[in-house]
Amino acid sequence: MDEGQALVLWCLLLPDLRRAAAAGRWSDRLERTAAQVRDGGSALDACRRFDLIPGDDADDGTRGFGEQPGVANAYPDPRGARPPGTGRGEYRCPRGVCGRYDRRDDEGRPPVCALFDDEPMLPTGSPR
Repeated sequence: MDEGQALVLWCLLLPDLRRAAAAGRWSDRLERTAAQVRDGGSALDACRRFDLIPGDDADDGTRGFGEQPGVANAYPDPRGARPPGTGRGEYRCPRGVCGRYDRRDDEGRPPVCALFDDEPMLPTGSPR
């Protein structure tokens, strides 16, 4: 996995990480790391820090966020499985920082970027 792929993964899983962090009382640690990534720090390091991808010293038993021990690490599709119910088109990173793209949700709301404070993602055809 390269830095760009890690940034997409980080952005996709950040909302789930925030929920888990709130329940586990490690929100400060997560938000410090999110701020580092937002300011140009390594998303790859952040993903490794929170066990989203195997680290350099990991064996094949490494698991991803929310996976049971012994389950192979799987990376999510950056788009939902269902086509949008309302609206059309695909959306991209609002800052042009990562390669994530997404579609509207089932209620027709455009996707947002979790890394940049829920900033709305931009239609893929729009200029930056």
